[in-house]
Amino acid sequence: MTLLELKKSIHETIDRLNDEEYLVELKSMIDRREEVFIIPEHMLEGIRQGEEDIKNGDVYTMEDFEKKYEKWLKK
Repeated sequence: MTLLELKKSIHETIDRLNDEEYLVELKSMIDRREEVFIIPEHMLEGIRQGEEDIKNGDVYTMEDFEKKYEKWLKK
């Protein structure tokens, strides 16, 4: 089935539907699909810094973390 055929089939099916609740849910699904998550610039900087840290080998294992914060983890 081509994209055009698929769209036509979906349009025809929607035209035949009389279930308002189903159509509202379908519209909600379509609306969510079109949403785009935009990462704020201040968060992007943190992501870039993390990527740079990884490139430079400036990382810690979970074991390193547990050793460093052992007293907090025991509370």
